[in-house]
Amino acid sequence: MSIHDVAIVGVYATTQAKRQQRSALSLCLEAALGAVEDAGLSLADVDGIAGRWPGPGGTLMHPGSMDWATLLGREVTWVQDTYPQGVPALLDAASAIANGQCNTVLVVGGQAGIHDDKDSVADYTRPENEFVAPWGAFTAVHFALVAQRYLDNYPKSRTAAARVAAYIRNQGSKNPHAVMYGRGPYEVEDILAAPRIATPFTLLDLCLATEGAAAMVITRKEVARNTRSPVWLLGGACEWYRQQYVNPPRYEDVWTIGRSAAERAFRQAGCSRQDVDVAQLYDINSFEVLRQLEVIGFCEPGEAADFIDENLNGEKLSLPINTDGGLMSYSHIGWGGPTLKIVESVHQLRNEAAERQVPGAAVALATGAGSGAQYHNIALLGREAA
Repeated sequence: MSIHDVAIVGVYATTQAKRQQRSALSLCLEAALGAVEDAGLSLADVDGIAGRWPGPGGTLMHPGSMDWATLLGREVTWVQDTYPQGVPALLDAASAIANGQCNTVLVVGGQAGIHDDKDSVADYTRPENEFVAPWGAFTAVHFALVAQRYLDNYPKSRTAAARVAAYIRNQGSKNPHAVMYGRGPYEVEDILAAPRIATPFTLLDLCLATEGAAAMVITRKEVARNTRSPVWLLGGACEWYRQQYVNPPRYEDVWTIGRSAAERAFRQAGCSRQDVDVAQLYDINSFEVLRQLEVIGFCEPGEAADFIDENLNGEKLSLPINTDGGLMSYSHIGWGGPTLKIVESVHQLRNEAAERQVPGAAVALATGAGSGAQYHNIALLGREAA
């Protein structure tokens, strides 16, 4: 048995909002139960869990997947506590299933109450790490250090990044589930004229900090084939350089991080870049989208600006990206944010994305993290098994 015998069979995202009148635990529980129901399974089928415990109670030693087993009343055979979200959780779950450690895995994450202290930034964007909080830095600054060097090398990238930000935000403006629904349309000039946050980023170059939860259910092929609409894992890989948000990133070290992961993922999937119908890129900022277009191989190094100029036709890209509005306009929910990329990929491959549906989507790409975080991950998903 291999990871090609593993499928995502259930996904769920709660209502996303700037502020929720509910606890993170309540939202995550809704997402977890919703994903299991979407799969047509029951909690009795779940024997693996990956999920950061949002409290209250339970362990203070995060992530705390076993607290989820306690809450759900499950005796499980496998937990993943190293990085229980998005692509890494998907790949770890797939490996565990393929190796017979478990049969069906629930992945869940989210957040609420992040704006309760009324600080100017969400507290999780300014961790008490060396060279971060003590110096007044925050996560956007880490990415800005890298983006500014790229901009110095490729001056055309400033306008291209603004075009990408406007495109993604306009996608969200049309999505009734997006936090920024109805906000737009945006033009390049709007992005460039927004308040400066960390050079070269303006406010509209950056992702949201919102509240909500997301979950997915992953299982083996014998179970998956009896569910209504499985989405198959074709390939995936991760690439890690250093611990996130501790040491300031250097452009020379991190701009190309993810290139090796992309090569391995496509080789494992047995498909090419041209086979990808829709891409859900981790848009923590606009320059990071340009970077990923290059390192994944959709264009050559330094040519992301030209790729955007040549392939953006009106409101559409020849390669549809971030169809739900992404982290910039749909939502970014901390530990649940990377899973949202997979949720939207599944909706596209199931042909259930409503007005944002990419016709005939058969292969989807989802990514997580990026240069400023000093790690990257990628997964290729298919409507049909490899």
